[in-house]
Amino acid sequence: MKHNQTDYYECTNTQAGHSLIAFFLLVVYTLFMESTLLTAEDVAGQLRIKKYTVYELIKRGELPSSKVGKQVRVSQADIDFYLQAGKTGPRAKTSAVGTDDEDCSWDGSGPVAGTLRRMPAESIQTSGASIIVSGQDACIDLLLPKIAGTGESVLRSYMGCYNSLYALYNGRITMAASHLWDAETDTYNYPFMHRLLPGLRVGVLRLAGRMQGFYVKKKNPLKIESWKDLARPGITIINREKGCGTRILLDQKLTGLNIDPQGIQGYTRESGSHLVCAGIVAKGGADLGCGCARGAEGIQGIEFIPLQLEWYDFVFRLSDKNTSAVRSILSYVDSPEFKQDLEILGGYDTSQTGRYEEF
Repeated sequence: MKHNQTDYYECTNTQAGHSLIAFFLLVVYTLFMESTLLTAEDVAGQLRIKKYTVYELIKRGELPSSKVGKQVRVSQADIDFYLQAGKTGPRAKTSAVGTDDEDCSWDGSGPVAGTLRRMPAESIQTSGASIIVSGQDACIDLLLPKIAGTGESVLRSYMGCYNSLYALYNGRITMAASHLWDAETDTYNYPFMHRLLPGLRVGVLRLAGRMQGFYVKKKNPLKIESWKDLARPGITIINREKGCGTRILLDQKLTGLNIDPQGIQGYTRESGSHLVCAGIVAKGGADLGCGCARGAEGIQGIEFIPLQLEWYDFVFRLSDKNTSAVRSILSYVDSPEFKQDLEILGGYDTSQTGRYEEF
């Protein structure tokens, strides 16, 4: 079959046209990616928080990020998802770390707490990690390098306290942090251990005390002062997820004051962490949120109303007491170094740090 000159030019022009289209699409895609990848400073400005708080969110695994060379970048889609996760009630399995639905592993590298990688909760038992630690507070970050220093592989879970103790009982995790207040005895953690860990011998190590209270708008325009204010008409809250210590504290306070939670605006809206909760209040999404004092640090436009000192304990099976991982934690928490590290973090009561009991 013969091809004339016209056919040749048409073919060449078509190929050239395809190349130009491909080049154009590549340019558009590149510009799109550049416009949607944000620096930590951009994210801080958008969320109205300090830049170091952005790095804290990334370190905790609550805000996904990417490495571009040596620089950290966050996509607008991940920011939108992070905010949406803080606004909704039921959370999907892909919600941000810090909820009961996800966990993340720690590979022993990176700043202080290492590098967090997302891992679904159902993967814990098949993860291959020999040590699984559950706890949301920043002081847990201080413990991880000590465990990793023993040569053990470590998995970090952010399940709430109630679910963590249940997971410890069922052998799904190695160590659990707890700050569960019992209204009947006005004590922390021990009553819940007896209920949730029947017949299981455990060691309980006190890490620190911290203050629980309300996050409110700057200058507290609604003059919110106590738990009783939750009964005031028109007050809107952002709640925490079921199973976390803060939620259990709130629910017991409401019961004690005979306040119907269904009558509180926003009660069914849940956030997965202290930082998310405080951020929603700062943006005007609620009049108040419950959390610890440290959760308000770095969040512009809010104040913290202290209400109750709580105790944060570390729980492990006594059968694991002589493992290198547990021995390293016991030694570190009982040392002056740990108290000094807590003082550097700030916001902790160390008067009972290092207290140890067995049940």
